[in-house]
Amino acid sequence: MALWTRLLLSVLCLLPAWHAWAAPDKNEVRVLIDISGSMKQNDPQNLRRPALRMLVGLLQPGTRAGVWTFARWSNPLIPLGDVDKAWKARALKLSEQIRSPGQFTHIERVLRDATRDISAPSSSYNRHLVLLTDGMVDVSKQPGESAASRQRILDEILPRLKQLGIRVHTIALSERADHDLMKRLSEVTGGWYQQVDSAEQLSRVFLKVFEQVGRPEGVPLKDNRFTVDASVKEATILLFRKPGSPDPVLISPAGERYTDSDLVAGVAWYRDQGYDLITIASPKKGEWRLLADVDPDNRVMIVTDLKLQTSEVPAHLAVGEDLLLSAYLSNKGKLVDRRAFLRLLDVRADAITRNGSDPLGLNDEGRDGDSKAGDGRYAVRYHEKNAFDEVELLFSVDSPTFVREKRYRLAVHEPASLRIEGEGDAARAVVEVTGAVMQDGATVTVWQQIDGQRELLKKDAKGYVLADLGAPVYLKIEGNSRLGNRIVREYGPVYAPGVEPSKEPAPTAAESTSESTQAQPEAPPAEAGVQEAAAEEESGWVLPAAVFGALNLLLIGGGLGAWWFLRRRRGNSEEVSLSEEIEAVEAELSEAEPDAVTAEEADVAPQDALSEGEAGEAEDADAKGEAA
Repeated sequence: MALWTRLLLSVLCLLPAWHAWAAPDKNEVRVLIDISGSMKQNDPQNLRRPALRMLVGLLQPGTRAGVWTFARWSNPLIPLGDVDKAWKARALKLSEQIRSPGQFTHIERVLRDATRDISAPSSSYNRHLVLLTDGMVDVSKQPGESAASRQRILDEILPRLKQLGIRVHTIALSERADHDLMKRLSEVTGGWYQQVDSAEQLSRVFLKVFEQVGRPEGVPLKDNRFTVDASVKEATILLFRKPGSPDPVLISPAGERYTDSDLVAGVAWYRDQGYDLITIASPKKGEWRLLADVDPDNRVMIVTDLKLQTSEVPAHLAVGEDLLLSAYLSNKGKLVDRRAFLRLLDVRADAITRNGSDPLGLNDEGRDGDSKAGDGRYAVRYHEKNAFDEVELLFSVDSPTFVREKRYRLAVHEPASLRIEGEGDAARAVVEVTGAVMQDGATVTVWQQIDGQRELLKKDAKGYVLADLGAPVYLKIEGNSRLGNRIVREYGPVYAPGVEPSKEPAPTAAESTSESTQAQPEAPPAEAGVQEAAAEEESGWVLPAAVFGALNLLLIGGGLGAWWFLRRRRGNSEEVSLSEEIEAVEAELSEAEPDAVTAEEADVAPQDALSEGEAGEAEDADAKGEAA
C-alpha cells in the first residue's frame, strides 16, 4: 500500500509540469464590436469594417473565430466556426453590416452572450476575447442601472472569465471610454489593453492584437526586401498604404512583377482602406522585393514546417521581475538539435522600447537561464528596471539559408504606486497595488521618517493618515506576482504638495530582495613621501621598459603574421565545410517537405466586393436586428 501511495504522489507531482508541456497550440478568437450611435462620431468612416477584414484575412487555419456586434442588444454577426476559406468569405461579406444604428452600450450583455457556451477551461484552444468600444457601460436611462451593470462585470463576469482561462484584449476608441474598466478586464485576465486616439489607427491596433493572439511565424522585412527559403509553403504580406501613394508592386526572385490588377495563379491580392494583403502560394525561393511605402508595421507572415518556437510571453510584467525567455527551432514539430546545423544559426532576442533596442543575450551555452549547453534550446533571464507601457520582444533566427522572427508585446508595471492627496489635516498617503502584476493578498507597509525614526501610518477610508505633514512618506510592498514570483519593492521619499524635501539623506529604497549593491571603500590617500619615492622609481625604469616593449611588439607582430597565414588557410577549408553543411541542410529540409500548396488550396481572401443589392440586404438585416 505504501508503494502505491508513493507512486500516486509521484504522478500527482508531475501533473502541473505535464499541464504546462501540453498547453494548447490552437487559438479561439471571439471579437466583440460596438455599434452604438456614438460610433458615428468616433468612427465616421466605419473603419471598423476594414480593420475586421484585415484580422479575418490574417487568421490562420486551425483557428476558431466568431464576431458579435452590440449596442442595447448583442448579435452573433459571424457565428463561431473553424477558420477556413468558406468562413473567411462569409466573414468578409457580413462585415458590411457593421454600422452605428444602436442605442446604449451594453457591455455586460455581450460579454455574457459571447461566452454563454463556455463552461470550463479548454485543453484544445487558447481562448481570446477582443472587445472594441468607444464608451462607458450604458444600459438604461434609469438612474443607477448602468453603475449596477458595471459592478456585475467586475464582481461576476470578470472572475468567471479569469477562471475559464479567457484572455480579454480591450480596445478603447475614445477618451470618454471607461478606461479603468477596460484595463481591469485586460490586466486581470492577462490580455492586452490599447487606447486608440482615432479610428485611422484601428487596423494597426488589430494587427497588434493578432500578433498577441495568433503568434504568427514571420520573416524579416527590411528595406522592403524579404527572403523565402525552400521550406515556406505560403507567404502573406501586409502593406499599409499612405493616402495618394502609388500602387504597390511585388517583384519575385526571378524578376516577375505583380500588381493587384496583373496576377498569376497562386497569387491573391486583397486591397482595402489603407492596406493591401497579398498571399502567395508556394512562393519561389530567394529574395522578394516590394515597390511600396516603407512602414514599420508592414509584415511578412509564412506557413512552414521549419518554425521558431518560443516560450509563453505574458502581457504584463513587474519592474525587476525575472522572466525566463526561451526559443528553439522545430522541423515538423521535432526539435532541431543537429550540432552542425546549429553552428550556422544566429538566434537572438531583443527588447525594443521607446529608448531603443537592447540585445538580451539569448544563448545555448548553459548560462543566464539556459539549462544545458549545445542542446538546441536557447534561453535567457530577462527583466526591466523601468516601467514601460509597451515593450516589444523580437525573437529572430538568421542563417545562410533561412530567417525567422516572432514578435510579442508586454507592459512593464510598478507593483504599486504611492502619492499624497489633500492638504492639511485632510492629507492622505494613497497606495494603489497594480493588479496587472500582483496577486491578491500583498502586504503593504506605509511609514514616515520622523527625526530619524520610522513611524507606521494608520489607514482610514481615504488612505493613510500622515503623522507629520512635512516628513517624507515611504511604502514597501511584499507579495507574489501573477507569474508566481516573490516581489519585494520599496518607494519613497514622497512629500506632501508644497513641502520642501528634507536636506538630510533619506534611506535608500531597495528595489528587490534579489538585488543588492555595496559601495566599494575608497583607497586611502598616499602620503607625500611615498608619492615622491614612487616618482623616482618610475623615472628609473621608463627607458628599459620602453626597449622591452618594442621587442615584444616585434615578436607579437611576427606571431600575428604567422597566425594570419594559418588562419587564412584554415578559413578556406572552413568555407568549404560551411558550404557543404548549407547544401546538406537544404537537401534535408526539401526531403522533409510535404506536397506544396496549390493555388486552388491556398487560403486567401477573396477580392470580390459586395454588390449594391447585397449591401442593401445587409443594411435591412441589421436594421431589423436593432429594431428587435
